[in-house]
Amino acid sequence: MSARAEGLWAKVDTYSWQLVLLSATAASLLIAVAVVKVAWFIFILPIILIIGVPVFVRILTDKLFGVYLMVGVAFTMNTFLKLIPNIPIGLLMDFCILIMVLTMLYDCYWQGDWNDAFGSPFTWIIVVWSTWHLIEFANPIAASRIAWFYVMRPALGYIMIYFVAYKNLKELEEIKKLYYFIILLTLVSASWGVAQFVFGYFPFEMTYIIQHDAVHLVFIQGRWRSFGTMGSPAHFGVIMAYMTVACWLLLGISSYTGWQKFMLIVTSIMALTALVFSGARSGIAVLPISLATLVGLSQNVKLYILSGFAGFALFIVIITPSDNYHVQRIQSTFKGSEDESFNIREENRAKITPWIMAHPMGGGLGSTGVWGQKFSPGTFLANFPPDSGYVRVAVEMGWIGFLLYILLWIVIVWHSVINFFLLKRRCKSRLSEFKDRKIMGIAIISSIMPLTIVETAQDIIGKLPSNMLFWVWIAMLIRIVKPAFIEEPESEKKQVYERS
Repeated sequence: MSARAEGLWAKVDTYSWQLVLLSATAASLLIAVAVVKVAWFIFILPIILIIGVPVFVRILTDKLFGVYLMVGVAFTMNTFLKLIPNIPIGLLMDFCILIMVLTMLYDCYWQGDWNDAFGSPFTWIIVVWSTWHLIEFANPIAASRIAWFYVMRPALGYIMIYFVAYKNLKELEEIKKLYYFIILLTLVSASWGVAQFVFGYFPFEMTYIIQHDAVHLVFIQGRWRSFGTMGSPAHFGVIMAYMTVACWLLLGISSYTGWQKFMLIVTSIMALTALVFSGARSGIAVLPISLATLVGLSQNVKLYILSGFAGFALFIVIITPSDNYHVQRIQSTFKGSEDESFNIREENRAKITPWIMAHPMGGGLGSTGVWGQKFSPGTFLANFPPDSGYVRVAVEMGWIGFLLYILLWIVIVWHSVINFFLLKRRCKSRLSEFKDRKIMGIAIISSIMPLTIVETAQDIIGKLPSNMLFWVWIAMLIRIVKPAFIEEPESEKKQVYERS
C-alpha cells in the first residue's frame, strides 16, 4: 500500500464515527426526500427487505415453515387489511405458495417420488375440482374474466397448500406442533374478539365498518358483535365453536406438557366466550354438531349417555323464555322458521334454483357477491346475495360444479371416516401413537363435519381463513389416520372396502 493510501486510511480511522454520523444523516435525508417526493412505503422498504429475504430463503429450504406462515397470515390477514387498506397481502401469499409448490415439484422430480406429494386418496377429486375452475374461464355467459382470475387465484392456490402440507407432515410430532400453533392463533383471535365486546372496536376497525357500509352485519338488536381477526362475526363464530371442542379433545394428548394443556383450557374458555359474543347462530349450531360427531366416533357408551343429558339440557334452554340477548340468539338458531333472515335465504334459494338448472356452467367465478358488484355491477347475479356456500357454488359454477362440490365432500368424508376406523390396526407397530392419533383424528373430523351443514346457511369455506385452513386440516387428517409408516397391501384394502 502506498504512503498516500496509508495516510487516507489513517484519517478514515481517526474520523470514523464522524463519517458514520455523516452517512446516517445523508441516508436519513434521502429517505425523508423519498417519503415526501415518492411514496411513504420507501421508508419501510429496508425493513421489508430485512424481514422478507430471510423469510423467502426459509420458504425455499423448509416448506413446512411456509405452511405455518400461510396459516398465520390467513388468521390475521383481515385485521391487517382493516388497518392498512389495499396492502397486497393476497399477492404476497400467492407468491409464497407458488414458491412452495415449485420447490415441491422440483423435490419430487429430483427424488423421483411423486407419490410422496400426490399419493393421497383425495388427489383425483382435487384434480377434477381444480380442472372445473379452469374450465370456467371459457364460460360463455361469464360477465367478467377478471373476476374469474381473482377468484381462481386463491381457490387453486390454497388447494396447493394441501399437497405441500401432505408431503411434509409425515411425522406425528410435526402434526402436533402445527395443531398447537393453530390453537395459539385461535387464542389470539378469541382474545381479540372478547376485547372487542368488552372495550369496543379499535378506531381503524370502526372506520372500516362505516366505510364499507357493514354496520348492519355487526350491529344487531342493539349489540355490537365480535369478529376477532376474521372477516365477519359468522365466520369467527364457526371457527371458535369447533376449536372449542378441539381444545377439549386435545387435553388427552400425552406428549403435551402441563403448560400446553393449561393453554388449551384457556383457549377453550376464550373461544367459547368469543363464540357467545359473536352472536353467530351458525357457530352456535356448529357446537352441538361437532360434539355429536365426537360422540359418534368415540364408540364410548358413557359419552352416549352423557350426550343424551346434554341434548336434554339444550332442549330446556331452547324452550325456556328469556330476556337475555345471548340466550335469545341461541334459541333463534334452532327456530329457523321464525327467523326472518332464514326465510329470506329460503326465498332467494327458491328463486334462483330454476336459473341454476338452466345453466350447467353457472354465471362464472366471481359473478356474485363482492366480486360481482366490483367487476360486473348491475347484472342479475351481482345483486344476488350468495348467503350459502352451496348456493354460491351452484350459481357461479352451475349444477355441474355443484355436483362436483358434493362429490368432493363425499370423497373427503368417506375416506376420513373409513381410515379412522382402520387406525388401530395400522398402528400395531406403533401402539404408543394410537391414542394421540385417535384424539387428533376425532378433533379434526369434528371440525370439518359441521361445515357440511353450516355451508347450507353460510359461505364459510369460500373465505379466509377457512379456505386455507380447510385444506391444511384435510392434509393433517389423512396423515393422522393413514400414517406414512404403513404400507397397506392391496388385498387388505379390497377386503376393507368389501366389508364397507
